Amino acid sequence: MNIQKRTKLEHYLSVFISVIVNGGLFAAMLIYITFDNNQDNELQQTMVIDPVDQEVIDEIEEEIVEEVTDMQEMQDFTDFQDFDMEVDTDFEPDQEVMDAPPDADMTQLTELLSDIASPVVMSGMMPGRTALMRQQGLQRYSGGMGDQTEAAVQRALRWLQSVQLSNGSWNKEGTSGNGNAGYTGLALLTFLSNGQTPSSAEFGETVSRAIRYLVESQSRDGLITGGGREVYSHPMATYALAEAYTMTGNVLLREPLERAIQVIIRGQMADGGFPGPGGAPTYRYGGGGRSDNSVNAWHVQALKACVIAADVHNMEIPELESTFQKAMDGMLRLTRTQDNMLGFGYTSPGSREILTSAGALCLHLAGRARASETRASLNFITRHGSPEWGTSPNPREYGGTINLWYYTIQALFHNNPDGRAFQQYNRGMATALVQNQNPEGYWECLSQRGSGQGRVYNTTLASLGLMVYYRYLPTTQADRIQQQPAAAPQTGPVDDDIITITL
Repeated sequence: MNIQKRTKLEHYLSVFISVIVNGGLFAAMLIYITFDNNQDNELQQTMVIDPVDQEVIDEIEEEIVEEVTDMQEMQDFTDFQDFDMEVDTDFEPDQEVMDAPPDADMTQLTELLSDIASPVVMSGMMPGRTALMRQQGLQRYSGGMGDQTEAAVQRALRWLQSVQLSNGSWNKEGTSGNGNAGYTGLALLTFLSNGQTPSSAEFGETVSRAIRYLVESQSRDGLITGGGREVYSHPMATYALAEAYTMTGNVLLREPLERAIQVIIRGQMADGGFPGPGGAPTYRYGGGGRSDNSVNAWHVQALKACVIAADVHNMEIPELESTFQKAMDGMLRLTRTQDNMLGFGYTSPGSREILTSAGALCLHLAGRARASETRASLNFITRHGSPEWGTSPNPREYGGTINLWYYTIQALFHNNPDGRAFQQYNRGMATALVQNQNPEGYWECLSQRGSGQGRVYNTTLASLGLMVYYRYLPTTQADRIQQQPAAAPQTGPVDDDIITITL
């Protein structure tokens, strides 16, 4: 074969091989592209979801709801089933609870009214009721008698616990019989003032049952009923509910307290006071009668507790503060000034021992500690010096000597807990009460009028007096309390009526 033919053959062979290789590459590319497109189509097809029939969806939702309901029913929420949240309807107490024996299992009630937070955290004027702050208050203000006074208070609390009725209430003497909202309010205040709440180890059940009694004793219009004269019992019970709400933060107490406050706002008379004797019926809201400073003092104390509760828990009650200050003005309308001393009368301008001490306390609570009327009232109540057991400035004075001490020691404490007047009065009162407490834990008042008030009344007021060291922050140290102008006292006949508190 010559060279020319050989060259042509190699050229054709090279072209053939090139065509074969390029053709194979082209075919492979086509196969790859085709396969990839098929994969994309398959992926796209798998992402398509056919619509489900609405009936099927409804069946699935029903199954889910049924499952959640079953899970809820499995949990132990029976603690709430006996509490009537329909507050706009007539309330019918749970008869099984009301008739329960003293040793009944009250777990349900304790959980219902348990604290929102523990330990108790308080603000405003009430930071001293924790165990640590109680001890500090006793050390600073008790004049060295803190161990004795606190032991007396604990004996009183245990006695009150022992005479609480099966429905959670107390009555006048701490005996069997019907309960009373006023005495129950005072007893509950005594436990709360010592820092005892529904979560307390020793007294928690007692406190819970008392709170529940007051809530269940509230009528449709907000009045806390349960024996006695309502213008005494309702503010005492409202006072206790306000402190219970402040200390526990339990939301179940908010609406009952709001409704109780509205009773006081509606029941205030035009002159700022609240009805006492006279008119028909007497000692009833809206029943007419004369303004009564023994009634007014309890309303001012209750309103102050409500103001604190509203401040702590952001309650919007537009007329609360104005009603509070108007009530203080109503008390001042029944005063008489003589020799730089201001006295408070009963139903007309006068100078009654207990009512003047009550008026001095209420002036401090109302933010009027620096008012001239406050100084003049303190001049009146300090002229007798230190109290002693067996003596009374006026044996015929209503309410009794322990009632007088209850108001006086608080007024002096709020004025100046480090002052000589408080220290002297405290030494006499604390000594008298510690030495004359019945071994069972209660007090019988030494005076004629006081003995008729009953053991529960005297025991609660004596205990509250002995807890003044930590029960409230002195108003002179509470920066948030604003000074208010005092109303001018009116002149009139001297009040010589002899009255007694009947709940």
